[in-house]
Amino acid sequence: MRNARRRNIGALLALLIAAAALSGCMSAPPDSLIRKDAEPRSLISASTEELSADTREIMLYFRYGHTGYLAPEKRTITVQRNESLEKAVVQALIYGPETAASALSALFPAGTEVLAATSQGDTLFITFNDSFLGRYADEPADQNAGEWKTEGPLRRQLCLDALAATLTEAGLCVDTQILVYRGASQTTTMRLQAGFLTRTQDDAILPVLRRNEERLLTPHNTAVLVMQAWMAQDWEALYDLTAREGTQARPGEQTAFDVFAAGSVLTDFSLSCGSVSYNGQSAVITADLTLRGAGRDRTVSGYPLLLVREGGLWKADYGRLTALMGAQE
Repeated sequence: MRNARRRNIGALLALLIAAAALSGCMSAPPDSLIRKDAEPRSLISASTEELSADTREIMLYFRYGHTGYLAPEKRTITVQRNESLEKAVVQALIYGPETAASALSALFPAGTEVLAATSQGDTLFITFNDSFLGRYADEPADQNAGEWKTEGPLRRQLCLDALAATLTEAGLCVDTQILVYRGASQTTTMRLQAGFLTRTQDDAILPVLRRNEERLLTPHNTAVLVMQAWMAQDWEALYDLTAREGTQARPGEQTAFDVFAAGSVLTDFSLSCGSVSYNGQSAVITADLTLRGAGRDRTVSGYPLLLVREGGLWKADYGRLTALMGAQE
């Protein structure tokens, strides 16, 4: 009985200590529980700015070339103890790709800053400063001038899609809501409006961002770009979409251009969704093509177009592609 009473008293004391700690009323811990350092100067500072940082490996999405697609770059980012992972990821997106010589490009206007990133359920609210609404460095004042009539809206839509693709792939949210802080004198909603895309006064509220797979440079979408470059006889674009190594090493540009030009003309194509290998380093897309050569058309059905990962991007195997371009009946 006495032991049971002691256990009950001990449990009661534990509950009282826990309650006091949670309420913030607990006094300093007993002196015997405080670590004594011979050199007080070696104590770790309580300042969050001096605490060690974490690193995380994240797939960041950027625009691929001048296309309407996004491609990933694997990046190890540093997350300070006094900031959220979400904010650090968005800051890395604003910074842009690390390799200047890559085919990837940043999508945020100069001066853009992320002010806050706050989660509420499955939705992540990201607040930018008003530079997010500004013009790109190479964008003319007249939004309708030349190619910018389509380039401006496309680049801004890709910016939104890159945010959604990056944040969802990192498992940080399901939906993303963009907010823009225009200063203390702001009289309109902070939610992103449709005028952001077209640089007009359209004040319709844009819906929350969700992952858009159609914008991502998947194996299927890469194969689409390969076929489109072949059909347009854009040999420079086609060369960039082929892998350096594979069943056959890719030669220099001019040699490859000559090989491409000597092949059949592509007039029509359809592609399967494709499948990725177990190790994620190769994929096969089944292609049905209509080719023109020697003054007549012929069809190629069920051709297995091989793609390989190179620097994180999907590329067509040069040997298999050129064999297809010169395929005989």
